[in-house]
Amino acid sequence: MKTAAVIGARSMLGAQLVARLQHRGVQTISVGRTETDDVAFDLAAGPAKVSGNLTADVLFHCAASFAADDPSGVKQNFAANASSAVHVAELARSLQVLAVVYAGSLSSDETLDAAPLTSYGLSKQIAEQVLEWTSQKLGFRFCSLRFSQLYDIEGRCCLHQPWMGRIVAYASRGLDIRMPASHGTRNFLHVRDAADMMIRAAETKASGICNVVHPEAMTCDAIAAIAYETFGLGGSVVIAAEKAPFRKVNFPDGGETLSKLGMPPLIAMRDGIGMIRSAGTAEAFGPMDVN
Repeated sequence: MKTAAVIGARSMLGAQLVARLQHRGVQTISVGRTETDDVAFDLAAGPAKVSGNLTADVLFHCAASFAADDPSGVKQNFAANASSAVHVAELARSLQVLAVVYAGSLSSDETLDAAPLTSYGLSKQIAEQVLEWTSQKLGFRFCSLRFSQLYDIEGRCCLHQPWMGRIVAYASRGLDIRMPASHGTRNFLHVRDAADMMIRAAETKASGICNVVHPEAMTCDAIAAIAYETFGLGGSVVIAAEKAPFRKVNFPDGGETLSKLGMPPLIAMRDGIGMIRSAGTAEAFGPMDVN
């Protein structure tokens, strides 16, 4: 892989992916909505605009809409996540790529939860189906890595993982945190590992839908306990009976994917929170209150 195009190159995952690719000496082509992107592409607004004779070996897709399930959010998710897949396939053909590696989500797994899929999960699932179908028509390889919850060092994860943000915020300030009881575990992947997995999916010629789950699953109060130990500033976890418990989630086994990709041991939660402490970025985490 000499050249890679990245849709959503400024997203939390996309920025990490670009950095990891460039560290390997891979030239990157940014695809997005800003004037400084190499290829202009608004997922919800029609086809990408490719100028010149740009080509790439791999197209990485890291962009998505995470809107809520109200009427406007549903429309936004289906436009940006599902309908746009046709334009992503067209972009893959224009760039003459050999593979498309998609940042999928376990939210698209219908066995994960007793509740129906959200519009986010369903629209991402439809995108997978469209891209897998068009890959057979257009001759590129398609792989979707269905990631569990992602977190980072800079606090960009807080937008989509508010409880992770709140845990770090309270622990780093030495304040007691009131949080719901846990009916099941949660599963977090460090964004650096996620980026490396996308690169390995391209290099190992992985294909199809692949579940990506950290071997280390734990309850939110266990994550909080690690955070308090790591920062060592006092404070503790208080289970709030008035708050609705964290529901049980049936995470699939991700061992097959990790083996297929030849991944080294993933960043453990204790090490990930330690990285936040060492980087001095805890102030970026929050919010201080989550319903």
